[in-house]
Amino acid sequence: MGTRRRRLGTRLRALSDSRGGIGTTPSATVAHMFELTEETLVAASVTTVWADFTDPTRLAEWFWPARFEAEAYIDLAPRGHWQIRSPVAGLEIEARVLATDPPHSLPLLWREAREEHETDVEITFEQADGATRVIVHHSGFRSEEEREDHVEDWSTSLARLAARHAG
Repeated sequence: MGTRRRRLGTRLRALSDSRGGIGTTPSATVAHMFELTEETLVAASVTTVWADFTDPTRLAEWFWPARFEAEAYIDLAPRGHWQIRSPVAGLEIEARVLATDPPHSLPLLWREAREEHETDVEITFEQADGATRVIVHHSGFRSEEEREDHVEDWSTSLARLAARHAG
């Protein structure tokens, strides 16, 4: 995505994650983890927006720009696949479905092809005065730069989702 960083509606914070083992002191093994929360209001019902995230054809229509010619595969069973890729843009996300609570929550174990580790994504859907509030909580980033890249990605993806259902 572009170099411009959009932060409106974003709550960011660094977390200290203490993972001390036997014979170690927590203060000696502190790793800094980063997270983000992005949200948007979509002028559609919760079930419609849930389908935008869980139906492969619908997801491929909005998640990335149309010129990326995205393809998606989704199996909502626990440990099932939630994948989207763009051979044109050289992008791929392969996530595992951790559980589902249709149409309220979609937690995923997330890995982008450009990254060496997995992160956690929880997408929640809330009824909000005839619309749906979509909240994406993404955690487990190892650096502020990695987190910032995802802020941009989620912000633009959610803007496309909102535009899909606008007026």
